[in-house]
Amino acid sequence: MLVPGWIAIWTTTGYLNPLAFTFLWTGAALLMWIAADNYPGVRRHIALAAVSIPLWWYFEAINGRTANWQYIGRDRYDDFAYAVFASISFATVVPALAAATAMIGRFTNGLSERVSSPDRRDGCSGFAILLIGSGIVCNAATLMAPSVFYPLVWIAPFLLFDGLVIAAGGHSLVMELSKGIWRRAAVIAGSGLLCGGLWEFWNFWAFPKWTYDIPLLDFVPVFELPILGYGGYIPFAWSVVQLVALVDIAARKFHDRMLAFQG
Repeated sequence: MLVPGWIAIWTTTGYLNPLAFTFLWTGAALLMWIAADNYPGVRRHIALAAVSIPLWWYFEAINGRTANWQYIGRDRYDDFAYAVFASISFATVVPALAAATAMIGRFTNGLSERVSSPDRRDGCSGFAILLIGSGIVCNAATLMAPSVFYPLVWIAPFLLFDGLVIAAGGHSLVMELSKGIWRRAAVIAGSGLLCGGLWEFWNFWAFPKWTYDIPLLDFVPVFELPILGYGGYIPFAWSVVQLVALVDIAARKFHDRMLAFQG
């Protein structure tokens, strides 16, 4: 899937070309999971894709205000076709990051370091509220003054999701970093930079493609993205991992309640 998708995305410009992006990134995710020897199964893969679609539409909605990226070739699709093709493409984002995290974690033993226990102190309402509130404030600042605060678009959801994970009793990346437990955050950051580099590399010669308009930082482009923009892939990857953790916690609690109800 990876090689045919790669060839198609660089050599064809047909109406169905966005599907090549999906082929390419599905193949890339599968290859990374194979390298990690940790494919989670088809059901889990589909679940990650289902989380991925609304997550990236959230960023598209924020981009409607910040206008930091735009799609060349968007005008060839009506709104319905664009929504369908875009959603199919967006479905590859979270699986790719999950696969990259598993692969890097395996080759660096990145997930073997002690992880903070989700005790009640970690789940205290005060710190959770602080993070959630900070995420909301960052998001509001982005919307109110996008030309100044647009970098917060990547930080806001991480703070929000990490706070919600704490409140739910899960593992907080912020809490781990505060205790000097950095390796899991570093592995996830590496997955963000790896996927980010590949996204920009494969996008550069593709059509349709995206380009950027980044105030104040629009210099030294690496492919289409200015070099400092790659830093945004780090909190974005953290956001993805914590959102998946939050969904997993909610799913487990729902499952437990259903079992209790049936019992």
